Amino acid sequence: MAGGKETPRQKMIGMMYLVLTALLAMNISKDVLNAFIQINRGMVKNAANSEERADATMLLLDSWSDGTKAAPFQAEAHKFVDEADALVNYIIELKARVLAASVNGSVDGAGFEEYIGVYKDNINFKDFEVKPIAQGGHLIDIGDKEKVSKPDENQNTTAMLIGSEPANPRSGAWSAVELREKLTAFANRAIGIEVTDIKGKSHKLAEGAPETKGLIEKTFKFEDINNSDGEPEKWETALFYHTPVSAVIAHLSKIEGDVILAKNAVLNYLTSQINSSDLKFSDVTVAVVPKQSYIMRGDSFVAEIYLAAYNKNSTTRVYMSGSEAGDNPTPELFDYNGITPITSGSDGKCKFRINQSGLGAHSHKGVIVYQDADGGDKAIPFVVPPYFVGEPNCVISPTNMMILYRGVPNPVEVSVPGVDPSSLSVTCSGGSMSGSGGNYNIDPGSGAQVTVSVSATINGKSVSVGSKNFDVKALPNAETMLNGSLKSGGKVKKSDVINGYVTCQIPPEFPVGKNLQVTIGSCRLSVNGVDVGICSGGRLDGAQKTKLNGLKAGDVVLFSQVTTNKGYGQPLVLTVQ
Repeated sequence: MAGGKETPRQKMIGMMYLVLTALLAMNISKDVLNAFIQINRGMVKNAANSEERADATMLLLDSWSDGTKAAPFQAEAHKFVDEADALVNYIIELKARVLAASVNGSVDGAGFEEYIGVYKDNINFKDFEVKPIAQGGHLIDIGDKEKVSKPDENQNTTAMLIGSEPANPRSGAWSAVELREKLTAFANRAIGIEVTDIKGKSHKLAEGAPETKGLIEKTFKFEDINNSDGEPEKWETALFYHTPVSAVIAHLSKIEGDVILAKNAVLNYLTSQINSSDLKFSDVTVAVVPKQSYIMRGDSFVAEIYLAAYNKNSTTRVYMSGSEAGDNPTPELFDYNGITPITSGSDGKCKFRINQSGLGAHSHKGVIVYQDADGGDKAIPFVVPPYFVGEPNCVISPTNMMILYRGVPNPVEVSVPGVDPSSLSVTCSGGSMSGSGGNYNIDPGSGAQVTVSVSATINGKSVSVGSKNFDVKALPNAETMLNGSLKSGGKVKKSDVINGYVTCQIPPEFPVGKNLQVTIGSCRLSVNGVDVGICSGGRLDGAQKTKLNGLKAGDVVLFSQVTTNKGYGQPLVLTVQ
């Protein structure tokens, strides 16, 4: 209820309630009457469970750790609970009067007291003891055939609740009209809940809990209901006119449960508002604060790791000091008047940046100023964890290999810890280079070595940070194939040789072989050791094809002296099948 949603059990009971109500227009069978009895029992149990939740919420309110802050909400909660309980007691007595009227024929339900009490056996509804409402008494179970012998009686209940004119139901004590009026007043009271806290701030349910407000309005909405002929009838007439007493009691039990659920919703709202003026956080993140950002070998790295909460919708300001800070700053040690603040961005975080040119350990102190829930400024001092500034070190590493290969672009990554890649200047001797932002391709020349040199712009000056020498090797001979798939040592058809073509590829497992395009320059063809000629581009010309017309099974075909745009290809030997 508090969240504006019904549980699956509540939805199921509501659906059964509507379906069985529709059956009232039909002849009421014993099974239907018994169904109303079972539904009533379920609603009574749900109401009891809801009452327990309300008691638990009141206990939480009354035992709130900050009693001063909770006091205004506690007072309003007790006042509203008394009003809700009075309405529940009214409904219980109304149900008892309905039973008395049904059995005894009394229009005002005289003698209702005998229908209110408690069961010693609440599961099987046995050993009923009369007990007033004020002492915890509830309505007798309507399945008790000794007390409710005619669950389908409807004349006397109609006379009590509606009267003789269905289009103009009677008003006054113990009528359906009086019930509707009390329920409407209760709903308006719940929606109008307003509490002023100890800071003078007003908390209105209608403004602060729109879902709860909407649910209460929907629950206690008493519009006309169409009858079986599609004509509108007053809420009182549709529910209680010539309705069997077992169904009337089920209706009233459902309404009793609605009142208790509304009480729960209001109590939950009041509870949620006690700390609503406190500082609110919209997001959390993980904060990792190292005690040192630079350590020596053999020393220990220490960092504090914890959840940090912040409100990205609240404007935050940070005032930084350029002087060294101690370990335990206090507001008295920091005067931020006249200092330009760093303001939070759209993510709610302030970002501190400083150009630190001096070598050695550094730290800074500051104050973060935020707005509390009441709009006032609050300041908290802090210390930036110490960090160490040293000479930059250069890291140059090949992406896929430890050497460079001639004839292909070799990918190389270049980085300098603590320096933005855009501030690096990378050059090489013994080859050509392309790329930027720390990612480069090097194409070695004819020499045996390539040297990569790196400089970085630090504090406006170009500083050499290192260089590295790479050995240069030629690519391995490519693997030669016929028709893109036939490899050396395989068998081949005569037609595949005559009409085929030679291809080469660098083995895919080779570091730079993947997706490397290799084209054939030429190769020499021989059969059984007899030269056939040079195949330009890896294909046979007409004269060569004519010479191969005599190929027969067992002949050995050899493609040798293979040249490519990346070097040489391996010989290809095939046997004609």
